[in-house]
Amino acid sequence: MAAFTWGDTVRIMAQAPAEARPGSIGEVCGIREIETPDQAKEFAAPIGTKLYLIEFGDGKSIETKEDWLEQVEA
Repeated sequence: MAAFTWGDTVRIMAQAPAEARPGSIGEVCGIREIETPDQAKEFAAPIGTKLYLIEFGDGKSIETKEDWLEQVEA
């Protein structure tokens, strides 16, 4: 699994849920970790999983777990 950082260009993987905008390309604008059981439940991932705020060219953004991201080569 790749580690992403601020400003990286990423693609939402095709197998991501529809609300994550599969196939869309955006930039990493924020990074945090799941810290509570409620967050773990919301993202269906264990505590400690990295979450990324991704902003798209249309100005919209989503927060998603690392599992749904892939690096876009520059």
